[in-house]
Amino acid sequence: MLQFTWGDSQRLQQSRQACAEAGVPYRSVCVWRRPVSLGSLATAVKGARDIRRAVREWNIDVVMPRSTLPVLSCMRALSGKKLPMVFDADGLPLDERVDFGGMTSTGLAYRLMRDIEAQGVRRADVVLTRTEKAAEILLARAGAGTSRECFHKVGNGRDAAKFFPIDQLNRGRVRERLGVSSQVPLLAYAGSLGGKYQLSEMLELFSAVLRRRPDARLLVLTGSPEFVARGIEDFPEASSSVITLTVGSGEVCEYLASADVGLALIKPSFSMQAAAAIKVGEYLLCGLPVIATDGVGDTSSITPQVGFALNETNKDVLEEAAIWFTDNVLPKRELFRARCRKVGVEHHSLESSVVSYLQALQGLSS
Repeated sequence: MLQFTWGDSQRLQQSRQACAEAGVPYRSVCVWRRPVSLGSLATAVKGARDIRRAVREWNIDVVMPRSTLPVLSCMRALSGKKLPMVFDADGLPLDERVDFGGMTSTGLAYRLMRDIEAQGVRRADVVLTRTEKAAEILLARAGAGTSRECFHKVGNGRDAAKFFPIDQLNRGRVRERLGVSSQVPLLAYAGSLGGKYQLSEMLELFSAVLRRRPDARLLVLTGSPEFVARGIEDFPEASSSVITLTVGSGEVCEYLASADVGLALIKPSFSMQAAAAIKVGEYLLCGLPVIATDGVGDTSSITPQVGFALNETNKDVLEEAAIWFTDNVLPKRELFRARCRKVGVEHHSLESSVVSYLQALQGLSS
């Protein structure tokens, strides 16, 4: 693993230790951050030398860049060589910057990076995507001569041994810490807030649940509690029923597994068609049915048996989701728990991701 990063020493040590435990050699390369765009570009150009060194010293058979600038480095490093390249295209990061980061689609930086992306697809022996829609978009951008056969969908799996349902006794203990009884409906959200994450819509949904179950509670696990404090000002009827916590990664599972439903409302956009919402997998693995935005990634695994896919986030649709939760999920909570865990393991586990990667890389084995 060759990591181009500006991370601090603690993060680098975590990466180094994780790789050592897996028996994987690791090396970091510092990214130049100034000037902002040119610094990253200069690092990518310089990175070709670091890649050639890694290929030589580690006897590499296949190079797998993840994201656009590493693709540029790899194409420069592999120029004139026949070494296979796998482009791990996780989402559409350039378009995500346009949708949510203020980048303009007509600007020079976007057009330059889009050209690198297309060249990377054309050069790659295998292109890994997280959704079928992402494959269609990248194929169209690469143009004639690019084979659909080189595209493979892989998963962003989570460790099923770290995200799992907990028994009734432990659920009771966790809820006791929250001050919530076992009979109270508990909704949960875990992750970042702001930008593409629809906090207002989640609070609107929770308000609809409160109208049917005034004792319900919403648990928000986030490192950005200030967003919750600001957002709840528009929902005074729900303010006393929202619990906001910042917890360590090792504690997330038990809090999620103590809840009754997980929320994953993300603003639909062009770039989100190619995204994989990792939190959906975490919810399902923990035995939580999900209420998620349709059209964000592949939502094919979110059937009425394990979740509610929102095709819109207006009040009527959010009301329908609230009714589904109170009238269908709560009376059959244990049945939903078992079904969600099963779907989580089949489609969102680390094991299922390993299988998808192996299938994608089979053609390179020769």
